[in-house]
Amino acid sequence: MPDLLQLSRETDDAPFRLPLPDAAPLAAAQAVRRVPGKRLVCRALWNDKQVYAKLFIGSQAGRHAARDADGVGRLIDAGIATPPLLHAGVAEDENGKKSANVLIFSAIDGENAEDLWQTLDAAGRHELATRLVAAVASHHNAGLRQTDLYLKNFLVEGDRIYTLDGDGIKPLPGLFAERAAFANLVLLLSKFDVLELECWLGDLLATYCTNRGLPLPNVAAISRRVARQRRRSIEAYAAKKVFRNCTDIEVYSAARRFLAIARPYSDQALKSALLDAPDTLLSDSPDDRLKTGNTCTVGLCAINGRKLVVKRYNIKSFRHALGRCWRPSRAADSWANAHRVRMYGIPTASPVALLEWRFGPLRGKAFFLAEYVDAPDLAQWLEAASVGEAQKKQAVLDVARLMYKLMFLRIAHRDLKASNILIDAGRPLLIDLDSLREFRCKRRFEAAHVRDLKRLLKNWQDKPQVRQWLVDALQEVYGAHRLLARAIAN
Repeated sequence: MPDLLQLSRETDDAPFRLPLPDAAPLAAAQAVRRVPGKRLVCRALWNDKQVYAKLFIGSQAGRHAARDADGVGRLIDAGIATPPLLHAGVAEDENGKKSANVLIFSAIDGENAEDLWQTLDAAGRHELATRLVAAVASHHNAGLRQTDLYLKNFLVEGDRIYTLDGDGIKPLPGLFAERAAFANLVLLLSKFDVLELECWLGDLLATYCTNRGLPLPNVAAISRRVARQRRRSIEAYAAKKVFRNCTDIEVYSAARRFLAIARPYSDQALKSALLDAPDTLLSDSPDDRLKTGNTCTVGLCAINGRKLVVKRYNIKSFRHALGRCWRPSRAADSWANAHRVRMYGIPTASPVALLEWRFGPLRGKAFFLAEYVDAPDLAQWLEAASVGEAQKKQAVLDVARLMYKLMFLRIAHRDLKASNILIDAGRPLLIDLDSLREFRCKRRFEAAHVRDLKRLLKNWQDKPQVRQWLVDALQEVYGAHRLLARAIAN
């Protein structure tokens, strides 16, 4: 009998068998999603059929299972496509005590909308976004809303879209139902790329209103609501969720140390190295040492065949310690910002781990680990004799588009040296994010964005041809935008 609580906290995907007292056992069950201490989603064989099983564990298991089954029932009653619920029951341990509530669903031969999205070009993403908006409109026409609106909660099979996760299905309120429906639509729209949505928003709103028989709302007002919702959702994730145990992150609090590890990278070798002797990850070898400074030391290490970048943020004096101890460490800023920009669809090195020395609320020395990206920086790419001029100009244009996206999101990097932009497989990738900041105040952001543009151009002040390529690319992307005009004026 497997320990389901332990399985929910591990990354081992080995198959297991789960006996059910009132039904055939789940055979060759394999976890595909975990919510530590609360839920396991498994692919399995049951009665010789391919199924997905949700195993609810913990003190609230019965309530969550009942809520999920109730939501599925609401979808079925409304005629909305959802995988059929084949069985609802319990699993028991060796002593006959309930170990989990179990819901078993038919396996649909489709693709998760979030995974499918990554494989599509812009036209394909637009079509899928239109279909998802139509699906949400059908929810609202039935008096329902999906409160956990992520692309992963939709399954695409040919021309059909299935709604997943009955736990998030709730009725629209009796009062202000249309207001709640539009808030729910805004939640979905906030999951799309900011620049693509800027192009699609009018079409998507027209699709929604046509399906619902409603007049078209003010597009600019909806755009502002989407921006606020996107910012709230990402702030809740990057500022809070990545610092606690969740589906994506594993957290350990030891004596005077705080450790957070991204679950795909979590293994005993890395945990032991970070908790027992993190300084040994920074080799003294010149080949592995990337930077040696008073406040920051950067090097390379290899754990279980994975090459990682290790940044140690040092405390250089007692006075420096007093100034830093009350604030989140720069390692914590890097950790949060790496997750933040990835959620915004901005490429960066995958964040691996955060380690902080703590004494109560006080912070000391800290480490940030990221996956090593074996790619040249922008300056090296533009100087490489093996790279053609057309490729160089394309990279510069992609950097200009990245800057334009940062402008829309009100994000300033604040250290745009050429070495902090890598060209990985032809696309720009931002690194060194400890100074990155997302602004609410428009005026302060605009000043920071102009400084970013000026710093970017400064990299090639002695290379007029490359600087002109960059100016031309920025003007192509930004048009006659006043912030660009201010940046290139001097």
